[in-house]
Amino acid sequence: MKLSQILPNLQLENPDLKIESLSFDSRLLQTGGLYFCLEGSSADGHAYAVEAAQNGAIAVVAHRVTDAKIPHILVPDTRAALGIAASRFYNEPAKKLKMIGITGTNGKTTTTYIVQNILQAAGKKVGVIGTTAILIGGRRLEAKLTTPDPIDFHSILATMVEEKIEYVVMEVSAHALALRKMEGVQFDVTAFTNFSRDHLDFFGDMDTYFAAKKQLFTPVLSKQCVLNADDEWVRGLIADCPIPYTTFGCNNPADVFSVNLSMGPDGLTYVLNLKDDLAEVKFNMPGKFNMYNTLCAAAISGALNIPLKSVVKGIRNVKKVDGRFQIINTSKCSIVVDFAHTDDGLTNILNTIREFAPKKIITVFGCGGDRDRTKRPVMGRIVSEMSDYCFITSDNPRRENPDSIINDIASGVSKQRQSFMQLVRDRREAIAKAVEFAGDGDVVLVAGKGAENYIEVGSDKIPYNDEEYIMSLIERQKL
Repeated sequence: MKLSQILPNLQLENPDLKIESLSFDSRLLQTGGLYFCLEGSSADGHAYAVEAAQNGAIAVVAHRVTDAKIPHILVPDTRAALGIAASRFYNEPAKKLKMIGITGTNGKTTTTYIVQNILQAAGKKVGVIGTTAILIGGRRLEAKLTTPDPIDFHSILATMVEEKIEYVVMEVSAHALALRKMEGVQFDVTAFTNFSRDHLDFFGDMDTYFAAKKQLFTPVLSKQCVLNADDEWVRGLIADCPIPYTTFGCNNPADVFSVNLSMGPDGLTYVLNLKDDLAEVKFNMPGKFNMYNTLCAAAISGALNIPLKSVVKGIRNVKKVDGRFQIINTSKCSIVVDFAHTDDGLTNILNTIREFAPKKIITVFGCGGDRDRTKRPVMGRIVSEMSDYCFITSDNPRRENPDSIINDIASGVSKQRQSFMQLVRDRREAIAKAVEFAGDGDVVLVAGKGAENYIEVGSDKIPYNDEEYIMSLIERQKL
């Protein structure tokens, strides 16, 4: 493809230069590649332009001249240029698909799977891009990031176009928006599930974090949107939202809402009002937070003009979402595996378990290294107060000392609750101790990793999965 086709509307000295590939990693360049100099917290791509040229780059996109002896295309924002270039390099696949983007601190993954099932119930062919996997028709691919980098992202969309996918439901992270990964895409519908503390290691404060997510709800990135009327932060968007919107909730006036909610360990039921069309909804996962996930999915479907009967059928068809409130029953206790890794997420899951737990709740959890440290003591306080007993352990320590992370969490536990916790560095040992500690009818919550298939230690990803380990533990102990 000609350079002028990839980067339109620029004054180019070599507009007819033929580009064979795109890359922002100097090590992965191929002959005929176009190299993008991206700046990050730990590296500046401009410093690797010479290496990129040596590895096959024939031009470099930068915002200053480098020592590389190849043509330079100078732009004010290389990240924005990468998004646009990737879209055009793959023939703008997003324009050939119905795009649904879901953001929010919690609930993104579950909501994408609910929307997928609703669309499939309506006879649509659907692709999914998110934290747990990339789904293209019947194929399941590993997800490296919640929202892929632009080159991978548009390549995936191009494959979906080839596979005759009609709708794409995807998670849009705050990081992706802040790093301008969504340049070159306009979503048909976007949604904001909720907003609470997370990622302050990257954003610094809640206002900056919210401002990143808010970018999604503008005419450049979205044609219309769905907003949670019961979330204080999200509700603040409604007054000056620059695009058409639909609201959902149950505590404040909303276009899509629920009444007569009933919940138990096997799920929930309620009467759905979808813009004055009524139907009874049954969802196979418990928790009021899951009611909000289903309401959000119903509102998205309404914005897409999906029939109510398909909405109800699709919600009912969701049997489970990997790593989200997965219940494993043993002969003496129940074990819940969940991805909850924020203070709000833990509060929601523990409140849900408390609604049906006949006896004690024992929680196993940790916090990731090289991430937001401010939430650690908050999570320690919440879990210690809402559980009958807790085991604080490792969860992707990355380059941090696991003991330091654990101690940060424990610092939030009050003196009165310290005798109701144990600090156990090894996650497997912590889970085994929790199951051994549990009595008949107790519930053990194993939180933080969900469906992840690894533990990150340093720069390595060591194979590990909570559910697989728990199943092996049950088999060994004949529980």
